[in-house]
Amino acid sequence: MTAMSTTLERHHRLIIAALAGIILLFLTACLFHDVIPICHFLFGCDHAMH
Repeated sequence: MTAMSTTLERHHRLIIAALAGIILLFLTACLFHDVIPICHFLFGCDHAMH
């Protein structure tokens, strides 16, 4: 447990940046679903946010 919290303390900016990047990737994929069909490939959805 101590090793995990030490790792989180050292790399918290990297972890936050990675999570934010993943969220931005999915938001971009939903907004531009015709260009970036990640949502369709992963979840099988055929809709877009309007």
